Amino acid sequence: MFSLRLATKDDIPQLAELRIEFIKEVRLEYPEEKIAKYREVMSNYLEKEMSSGNFIAWLAIANNEIIATSGLITIQRVPQFWNISGKEAYIMNMYTKPEWRNKGIGTAILKKLLEEANNRDIIAVKLYATPMGKPLYEKQGFKTGNPEMYLYLE
Repeated sequence: MFSLRLATKDDIPQLAELRIEFIKEVRLEYPEEKIAKYREVMSNYLEKEMSSGNFIAWLAIANNEIIATSGLITIQRVPQFWNISGKEAYIMNMYTKPEWRNKGIGTAILKKLLEEANNRDIIAVKLYATPMGKPLYEKQGFKTGNPEMYLYLE
């Protein structure tokens, strides 16, 4: 069993570590000598974007441990006729620890992120999908684009 909650600034070190785990999994050749610098840069990025309200992350917790996460970044684009606010969102780092996969956790987090996008009046949501994650996004209505997947909310 797991529970969901919004991440706080106290979670930044763990969010950075989960991001590193994700990158190592999808890029097997990731150079070890760059990890410490990346951890610092990622932590600083999360601090800045969480403080501004441009980034939120949902966490799945089991046994007092973060087992999965994903984040939503709000991006301000030039207003368009189809998107008068110009606000879009990017979903990043959908990551579930291997032993917790295929239990509905990613779906639960994705739904929370899409609710947040709706609450922020965002109609365009984009992401890059790994081959493993693509079916999850397609079930929620995302379409394959080039190079990102996308979903237009109503």
